[in-house]
Amino acid sequence: MSIIFRKKTSPLLRILKLNFLLFFCLFSQVIWAQKDSSAILKEVVVRGQKSEIIQEPGKKIFQVGVNLTNLGGNLYDVLSNIPSIYVTNEGTVQYRGSQNLAIYFDGKPSGILNSSRANALSLFPADMIDRIEIISNPGAKYSAEGSSGILNIILKKEVTSESLRLNTNLGTHDKYAGSLSWARNSKKFTHFLDLNYKESQRYDYQKLYRENASPWGLAKINQEAKETNRDLNYALKWSSMYRIDAHKSLSGYLWARFAGDHNSETRFNTTTYYRTIDRLYQRESDKRGKDQGFDLNLSYQNTVIGKKDAKIDFVWINNDGQDGNDFLQNYYYENFQTLNTNFPTRIERSRAASTNYTMLLQGDFKRNFGKTRFFEYGFKWNQRQYGNLFDYEKFKMPNWELDPKRSNNFDYLENIQAIYGNYSAKIKKFTWDLGLRMEATQLDIQHGFTKPSYVNWFPSASFLQEISEKEYWTFSLSTRISRPSYKSLNPFVSYADPINLNAGNPNLQPEKALLIELTHSKDWKNLSMSNQLFLRNVDGLVSKVRTQLEGDTTITRFENLAHSRSIGFENLLQFSIMKAWKVQVTSSVYQMDLQGFVNSLNIQEQRWASSARWNNQFKWANGWSGQISYLYQSSLLSPLGNIGAYYTIDMGIKKDYGRFTVNARVNDLTNSQITIYDSRPFGIISDLEKKKETRIYYIGISFKLDGKKKIKDLNQRKEINEKEAGDD
Repeated sequence: MSIIFRKKTSPLLRILKLNFLLFFCLFSQVIWAQKDSSAILKEVVVRGQKSEIIQEPGKKIFQVGVNLTNLGGNLYDVLSNIPSIYVTNEGTVQYRGSQNLAIYFDGKPSGILNSSRANALSLFPADMIDRIEIISNPGAKYSAEGSSGILNIILKKEVTSESLRLNTNLGTHDKYAGSLSWARNSKKFTHFLDLNYKESQRYDYQKLYRENASPWGLAKINQEAKETNRDLNYALKWSSMYRIDAHKSLSGYLWARFAGDHNSETRFNTTTYYRTIDRLYQRESDKRGKDQGFDLNLSYQNTVIGKKDAKIDFVWINNDGQDGNDFLQNYYYENFQTLNTNFPTRIERSRAASTNYTMLLQGDFKRNFGKTRFFEYGFKWNQRQYGNLFDYEKFKMPNWELDPKRSNNFDYLENIQAIYGNYSAKIKKFTWDLGLRMEATQLDIQHGFTKPSYVNWFPSASFLQEISEKEYWTFSLSTRISRPSYKSLNPFVSYADPINLNAGNPNLQPEKALLIELTHSKDWKNLSMSNQLFLRNVDGLVSKVRTQLEGDTTITRFENLAHSRSIGFENLLQFSIMKAWKVQVTSSVYQMDLQGFVNSLNIQEQRWASSARWNNQFKWANGWSGQISYLYQSSLLSPLGNIGAYYTIDMGIKKDYGRFTVNARVNDLTNSQITIYDSRPFGIISDLEKKKETRIYYIGISFKLDGKKKIKDLNQRKEINEKEAGDD
């Protein structure tokens, strides 16, 4: 078998054509937007077409259910549709070029992200998500974790008298999903049950070309890997709320989950030397894993509107996982047709067991002083523990022998205590907010790596000036921190790919960031626009760095770089062309600045990056609605190399039949989402191309049944809307 690496053709021409089309359409849409708005106002009243993106002071809100291309999808699909968000194949979520974005569910951590981030994103169903908030400049009342801000995933919470929802979805190449939710609301109690099932199969590939010195002369490495991922996921969530009286309530939820995966990979490696024969090998790996755990949340809340608010939360998260990986590596002569018996067949296996838990106790309190002043304060205690036992064995006839060099036993314990205070006041149309947060951190790492305790102070400030009811300015400033994860601290070296090793670094220090934003937002009768200038300054940036070792091997580990700075501009534009056509355009342009030592080279890199998303929502008569989205992401700067640009087109359509809804969608219609790394600027000639299966066609059916009280309320609201439309 011969491996041919095709020359990478630049998609520049296609991108220019699509951007020209985008510009032409946007220009014509802006002209149309200046016309009379009465039709648009009618459309809002009668059809209730909901905006996908809402801009509020300090945050952007993305309504997940409004985007038809999210129906039946997963969290990976949802995040990939959000402007300024970039999701890598490994599950890393980048925002404005930074991967240190804290991710929470309903404002609190979740165990679903404690295991493989890539699996978590692909397994978590979009049907459970109501909306996603991006808090790009959090104040003192928020946890300081996340040097680029907070991504808060708000789950659905039914409030009708009684309802039943059933969703099923079928995707190409064996992808199945189903969910069932039931809710009941009474005077004293609210109950909600959600069941989710998802099974999928996905095909990925990877290509690598690298040049490096070796004892046998200059080596040129060509590597091609094909992978099949099979995933199975079950989740059950039960939540209840008991209203003690008009002000006090007790609530809680139990979220149990099970995830299993089976991944098969075949990797072909060809190493060409100048002074010796080529080396060809085929490495097959078969991985099976499972992860199970639960989240338990208990809350007490006492709210007197306009006077005080108190909330105390207790969260207990527990996860257990097991992984087994079997390897078979054979060496070949040219074209992978004849076995090379000069090198013995390698039969190896690894077994891993992991356990982790999180305990969180948090109190948030608010006291009002009149109608325009209030003081917020609170505390937080958080403990996280991770344990990982990893055994690597080689088969030597007739027994398996443990390889101590490749085996690992790692324990990590983290304690964080925090207190905060935040004072806000409003004078006429000017609102100011000042806060201070203190966090104390203690770490305990096995194998003699002792981390000293440290205390950090996080001041924040924000100012809002109302020009009118539909226009305002805001200025905000905050300081943040990103503590190294237990995976990045683990010094264990992974030999899953013998010539591309990976390892953590127990000497990592937290990275610290300063965030500054200036925002202007204004609404007209038929147009809404928001503009934002931002600056992110990071010291001690934590990132992966690839270093060449002896021979033809490299190792990728986490390092603290000296400095990183991003400055940029974001725009959000929303308007309607006609009654049935709503348009949302988001764009961002920012400069990325990277300074530090990579592979003993003093790096001083700067690059401008940009992203744009053009979303068209259509709503017609007889229950029909549709959507077409175009997303473009320019190349990004990364210590592993420049990440190439890409674009994608998503489409979706939906038809309502009373209680039934039928939907169809396709993600990445052009099959153009490819991740390409170019490491030449950082001292290593290395080109890496990764491709996930993204062009997937889905069809789904939904059924909903509401209680009589809810149906009566809907009919009354419909009559009022029709009357108001007639008056207009």
